[in-house]
Amino acid sequence: MADNNQDPLFGNKLAAAALTAALLFVGLPILVYTFSGGAHHGGHHGDEHHDEANPLGLAYPIEFSFDASAVAAEPEIDLGTLLANATAQRGERSAAICRSCHTFEQGGANGTGPNLHGIVGKQVASVAGFAYSGALQEFGGVWTYERLDAYLENSSSYIPGTSMAQRIRKDEKRADILAYLQSQGSMNVPFPAPAPMEPVVIETEEGDLEAIPTE
Repeated sequence: MADNNQDPLFGNKLAAAALTAALLFVGLPILVYTFSGGAHHGGHHGDEHHDEANPLGLAYPIEFSFDASAVAAEPEIDLGTLLANATAQRGERSAAICRSCHTFEQGGANGTGPNLHGIVGKQVASVAGFAYSGALQEFGGVWTYERLDAYLENSSSYIPGTSMAQRIRKDEKRADILAYLQSQGSMNVPFPAPAPMEPVVIETEEGDLEAIPTE
């Protein structure tokens, strides 16, 4: 009996045998599937039929699944927390584009849009001398931070029929603009309180659960 350690090609032969076995394992089901009528042409030339669930024609197709719910969604930050971290200085810069239609100082003139001094807490469509759209007149109520935030995010969607078309997608940018609006005659209207943070629950060495409040 020959000693395998004396054969310099023993390792190569072993690898070739393993590769041959792997090719037979993968390729044999394909050949069986093909010659048994699993693959065919139909319709026009070149119109080869493929099963969308089994595009390679495997006798034992491999199935993959993906659970989208396993992907962690980015937590939504409430308006109170956004406003607590907003600044009127950044908001003034962000609101520069609004100055093409609005003024913000007390007694400022109406332009394409109404003067916005003291807008937070003011009755909707109530600035004297400005011709509001019917949609805003019917909207009614007062301007709150929540309402203004939704209006700045997508005015046409929030109040269909409004003459103002405005979309500010970034939450932090809208919060800064709201902070600037507060500084322009609405300092008496406080920001909504940030939502309380859920306590962190940890397990002690004794196995008990203990809730630690977060700031």
